[in-house]
Amino acid sequence: MRRAVSLSTTTALCSLLLWLGCAPRRIQTTTVSPSEVQARFTQLVMASPMRITVNARDAEHARTAASAAYARAIEVENALSDWQPNSAVCRLPEHAGQPTVVTGDLATALEWSSAVQRATDGAFDPALGALTQLWREARASGTRPSDALAAQARARSGWSHVRWNGDTRTIEFDCDGVRLDFGGIGKGLASTEALMTLEREGCLIALVSLDGDVACGAAPNGRTGWRVRVDSGVDGDPGCLLSVTHCAVSTSGDRQQSMEVDGERITHIIDPLTVAPRQGHFAATVVAPHGATADALATAIAARPALMDRVDELRAALGPFEARLVTVDSNAEGRSTARVRATEGWKALVATDAPASAPSPAAAAPSSVRAGTSPPNR
Repeated sequence: MRRAVSLSTTTALCSLLLWLGCAPRRIQTTTVSPSEVQARFTQLVMASPMRITVNARDAEHARTAASAAYARAIEVENALSDWQPNSAVCRLPEHAGQPTVVTGDLATALEWSSAVQRATDGAFDPALGALTQLWREARASGTRPSDALAAQARARSGWSHVRWNGDTRTIEFDCDGVRLDFGGIGKGLASTEALMTLEREGCLIALVSLDGDVACGAAPNGRTGWRVRVDSGVDGDPGCLLSVTHCAVSTSGDRQQSMEVDGERITHIIDPLTVAPRQGHFAATVVAPHGATADALATAIAARPALMDRVDELRAALGPFEARLVTVDSNAEGRSTARVRATEGWKALVATDAPASAPSPAAAAPSSVRAGTSPPNR
């Protein structure tokens, strides 16, 4: 059953944004004064290359700002990584009935996740860690998990086992072995936090790219926006080139994270309805004011494409966004074709001075960034 969006839901989200100190920024074109130096940096964050393009007063200013941005992104990683045994999320109690106060980026991720989980009726669920770990091992070994192991993981998965109180920042689980997995929101959060750090350092013309998650500030000089290439990886879909500013772009799909397991093609995205990996070729891209919203919504739409029929509802709960979904349809003859659906405002984001099917124009830097598909471990 679809959840009715109430005024209290919207009010709660506004309170969340104020609590996080990052009220939505409109997708718009901004004119800024020319900067003297433009620099690019790359550093590994969350097991993926984080690329920063920034305009600054001089080379030293650019290096200082980029260093601060990387440090901020690594703080998010240290809080949310389920690979690091000493991360904040991995230090949560493994047993039920142990209320724990959390702070910092873990509390922020829980607050964002709770809002998106409610708005999508569970299509986005960060409490599927037991299942994602099980299927991660299955992809590595190429062998489907046993029914007994799958049943055990399902019993320990789902937001229904989580008791999160945003007022007291307290979390508790109602059964043993519940694991949180922020792979569907962490990189979006990290990229936006890095961008906000660059802006605080005085670098308003900036872009942060972390695999399938991009956060951009004011447009490069002489352009109306940052050029972000959306490539679903689905055969028959030409993709598109966006021109955007002051927003985040996130793509989630099966291109990089899929594998044959016992002869069946599976992906890394768990469908909360079937509590099994999503099947088929697909990709969802979301443009939103904040990377956490874009990342989580892209994950949710990829897991449950029917959310594209509930755009107005989702906007009422989570704020403005645009989305593009690519799936594959098969006809009676068994031929497959790419099916593209997009929200009504998507077309306005597409760059008008380049064909949608053009390759990512790397030679036209700095405004060339490939949005890509889902990064590892999302």
